[in-house]
Amino acid sequence: MIIDYDGKPQDSIFYTSALLYGHLKSAGFDYDEAYDYFLNEVSDNSLLFYYSLDWLYLLGKIRMEGGKVVCA
Repeated sequence: MIIDYDGKPQDSIFYTSALLYGHLKSAGFDYDEAYDYFLNEVSDNSLLFYYSLDWLYLLGKIRMEGGKVVCA
């Protein structure tokens, strides 16, 4: 499910990815810190965290450089 207009739109990949991307751009990418931020501030669904990261990667917003994740 990508968009559920009738349910909770705040649980969509688009919404959670946007919040996660905003946080990563401002704080830099530290996996543990980003995971904690996501679970405490965005959603308690850990699977949604991985889907959001995947979505950002597919959009080209994050990439791997030298074994580290950087924001584009």
